Amino acid sequence: MKWLLRITTAVCIAFIGTMITVVAGFILTMFSATEMGVRKFGLFGAIFFEPHTQPNGATGLEIGVVNGLPISIIFVVLVMFCVAVAIMLERLKLRKKQLTHAG
Repeated sequence: MKWLLRITTAVCIAFIGTMITVVAGFILTMFSATEMGVRKFGLFGAIFFEPHTQPNGATGLEIGVVNGLPISIIFVVLVMFCVAVAIMLERLKLRKKQLTHAG
């Protein structure tokens, strides 16, 4: 039960971290797109941003996800990192407990 909670926490933290990365990628791609009608890709080709001029003179924006693989890889790496941190913290707690009982 304890590990299920840790893995669920790791997945939630990784999801939030992945979404922060995707939003930051969109923002960086948005600011790098200076020309109208040119599609710019960001976050290892996973997302795109394309500004264009509409017939009424307004600026239209197209944003989206082209390839979900880089986003999925980021998510999996973050999950593995969070689980590894949880394992290390558990081992450190056990080691501390052993040292306090031995002394």
